[in-house]
Amino acid sequence: MPPAAYIPRSLLNAESLHVYSRLGALSRSLRRTSATVPRGISNPLFFQRGTRSYLHSRPHGVTKSGLESKPRLRPGSCQTASGSRRGLASQAAAGTNVYDGSTTGASSPSIHLVNDTTIHLRYTDQEAPVVLDRHWLRDACECDICVDPDSGQKNFGTSDVPTELSIEEISGADDGGLEVVWGKDFLTSGSHVSRYPASTIQTCLQQSLQPDAIRLPTLTLWDKPTFERDHLMIDFDEWMSGEQGFLSGLHRLHTHGLLFLRNVPRSEESVVSIANQMGNLQETFYGRTWDVRSKPKAENVAYTSSFLGLHQDLLYLRDTPRIQLLHCLENTCEGGESMFSDGARAGYQIKVSSPNLFDYLLDKRVRYHYKKHGHHYEMQHPVLSENSGLIFWSPPFQASVQPFGKTEADSRSHRKWLAAATAFRRLLEEDQWMYEYKMRSGECVIFDNLRVLHGRKKFNAASGSRWLKGAYVADDVFRSKLAVLSPQLMALGEGDEAPPEYQAKWLQEKYGLRDGGEV
Repeated sequence: MPPAAYIPRSLLNAESLHVYSRLGALSRSLRRTSATVPRGISNPLFFQRGTRSYLHSRPHGVTKSGLESKPRLRPGSCQTASGSRRGLASQAAAGTNVYDGSTTGASSPSIHLVNDTTIHLRYTDQEAPVVLDRHWLRDACECDICVDPDSGQKNFGTSDVPTELSIEEISGADDGGLEVVWGKDFLTSGSHVSRYPASTIQTCLQQSLQPDAIRLPTLTLWDKPTFERDHLMIDFDEWMSGEQGFLSGLHRLHTHGLLFLRNVPRSEESVVSIANQMGNLQETFYGRTWDVRSKPKAENVAYTSSFLGLHQDLLYLRDTPRIQLLHCLENTCEGGESMFSDGARAGYQIKVSSPNLFDYLLDKRVRYHYKKHGHHYEMQHPVLSENSGLIFWSPPFQASVQPFGKTEADSRSHRKWLAAATAFRRLLEEDQWMYEYKMRSGECVIFDNLRVLHGRKKFNAASGSRWLKGAYVADDVFRSKLAVLSPQLMALGEGDEAPPEYQAKWLQEKYGLRDGGEV
């Protein structure tokens, strides 16, 4: 018969009666509690990932009354067992190893109850343990008792969770997560089973809690030849069907930031219908929708026939629109070709080729404003963001007076920023980077306003008519749609095989560019 292993009495709280072992029940000795465990298991409190635990592993055990107990709750369940008196106590012995997943791979941690407030997870590839606060862990339960399954809202507040929490049982789950049985739960008055997937535990490994990671296809950074190759024109009816055509268009809008629709009905409401496939429109002081037409004394340079350089819309608003739509109702004028350039590509090229220039574009903020016709809006943005995917560049709408220091060092810094901005501009405007297209009546362009810059060549208003109907979709709305449809988008294709940094390096080599985009 295997030798008995000993568990300190301090491991059991006042409510605990038995901890079941694989081969027998624990004795009720007042001084120490013994359990019979298999040979080769040095610690009696051992749980194997993917199987029943050695403790609590038998389908039946002996209770105080001598009757057989009910089977242990299945891993992955979230339910309440009122009046259950099973148990690991909250007052655990220091260093007690409750769940050791080392036999199943480095990704499985061993679990230690070291005190009344925390749980320690030890990973074989990390020196320091990951410490989970019991209060944090109980607050993070997402079972149907804790979170309303219909509304998705919590049924209690964080401050409702008591600071002293008893753990009756803890074990590892098949996916690397945890299952915890809380004793005398504040919400149920009995035992409460919380199931935490590996993704929840992994949040503790991050330096700071980030929004839920959503898998999306890799971006494709494009130059003029790449977009001419990948140019996608979807039929209006296919987009509106909400099925494969819409998914293909949304996939391309995410990967390339630019998409065209054709056969759009000649109606001022068509742009609304197109936008509503992604979500509600973002209304601005220009209205729910707006007209791009040449007119005298225009409140916006876009409403003239003049050349309009590459830019992004409404950077002077706190909530800059994410998606812009322009439905072409008429375009019979000479000139007026639309211009597009991938700002994300230019940002990544600066990042991989000229880290010093990248830092200047990342640090210095540019002031944008609109102070006309009874409106006053103002915001400041750096040209580039840390991940280079979002950029802010809109020279026509910059404030004339920019933030500036008063020292020689400030002057030198400004000149260095100017050199960086000039290099960035070349990577946007030179011919190999910019895609031009003259829109036809019945077409609609959809593009990512925080990535793709757009502009327009001068046109002769006397030679015909040019009328575009515009609308915006907010950043949160677009992100929500991508998150909801993430599985379908990934099924269509995971995007470019190379990460953006490698794509940018390849483009640098393709055009023989040195630092700052110079040949």
